[in-house]
Parts: sequence; C-alpha cells; structure tokens
Amino acid sequence: MNTKNPQNFMPLNCVFHSPAKSRSRNTKPRNMAAFCLTISEPPLLQTLSVSQKVQALDLEFKSLSEPIDRVKRLLHYANLLPQFDEYAKILENRVMGCTAQVWLEVKMDNNGVMKFRVDSDSEITKGFCSCLIWVLDGAKFEEILAVKTDDLVEMNVGLPSRGHSRVNTWHNVLISMQKRTKDLVEERNGRTFPSLIHDITVNGSYKETQSTSLAPGIDGQ
Repeated sequence: MNTKNPQNFMPLNCVFHSPAKSRSRNTKPRNMAAFCLTISEPPLLQTLSVSQKVQALDLEFKSLSEPIDRVKRLLHYANLLPQFDEYAKILENRVMGCTAQVWLEVKMDNNGVMKFRVDSDSEITKGFCSCLIWVLDGAKFEEILAVKTDDLVEMNVGLPSRGHSRVNTWHNVLISMQKRTKDLVEERNGRTFPSLIHDITVNGSYKETQSTSLAPGIDGQ
C-alpha cells in the first residue's frame, strides 16, 4: 500500500508554529523553512483554504533564495506524490505542452469536490505536481478556477533556458487541472466558462495545434 500522502505537505504556516526551542534570532528564513519539512500538522492542513495554501507555497519558495535550494525542495516534495497507476498512463491522460511526460486524472465527487492524480517521468516535474496536488486536491471548483499562475511564481527555478521549460510545465499542468475541472462542471451543471487557452504554452512532443483542445466547444474533449 502506498503511504505517500500530499496532505502531509508542510505549509509555511509551520514556521510560525515551530516549537519555541527551535527558534533563534540568528535563524535564517531559509533554515526555518527547511525545518518545516520535519513538522506535520494534519489538523492545520485540513483547515487551510486554497488561497492560504497558495500563500504558504509562495512564502516557502520565496524563503529559498538559491535555485538549487528550490530544486532540492521540489525533489523532496516529489517523494510525497501519491502513486499513479500504470494503466492510467495513456494518451488521453497526457498533459499537453510539457517537455516532460505528465499524466493527469481528474474526478469530481457528488459534493462537487475535485480529486486529482498526477505523475511525470521527471522528478522535478513531480515536485511541481506535488505542490499543485497539495493546493488543489479536495477543493471546490470555484477555488480551483480562481488560482492564477502568477500566484505561484516563486516556484520558478533554474537558469533562463531550463527554468523557462520548467515554468511552462507546471503552468500547463495547472491550466490542464483547471480546464478538466471546468469540463466536469460544465458536463454536470451545464455551466459554461471562458476558455483557458491563452494561458497555455506548448513545448515538447505535442504539436502546437493541440492547444485548441483547451478551447470550449471543440470536439474530442
């Protein structure tokens, strides 16, 4: 049985709730953030809204000034990503526009709560996906559609060339999560939302023309 659980993800809130003995006037923010990785506060995590989780991630990655530290943090979070069934790694679940291979499954329960599963052949991409799963899994569609890529800009890592590719990847995963959420809501409620196509950047093996799959009213959705 897989024991990885994104709900054990550490929000930056744990910095402010760290034990008093762990605090020091000489403690640097990045060290405090690293200390958060060893703290688990499930009750707190269960009460955080999507906007609070977004803010927590923003603060956490902002505290890591060196790109290598951000990469290490992403690799840590990659290990928290729940297992993705091999049989689900099919073309229909591929996320378009990513340099790495990314697979995404999206479901909505009877209460309108969204559930996500995601995987990638890239460990850094898995780290990004783990962050997104922690923020969005179990949320209502209104909260999910309200998240903007600019809200998580501090997750960007790497040098200009490689960093740009990584940014495109997690941007596209986020937009795909939102788009598939939108599709499920429209299917259930008959409610139409604006296209998300303007936020997609296409890279890797998928053709640019596949970006039309994010426009409303296209066959084969």
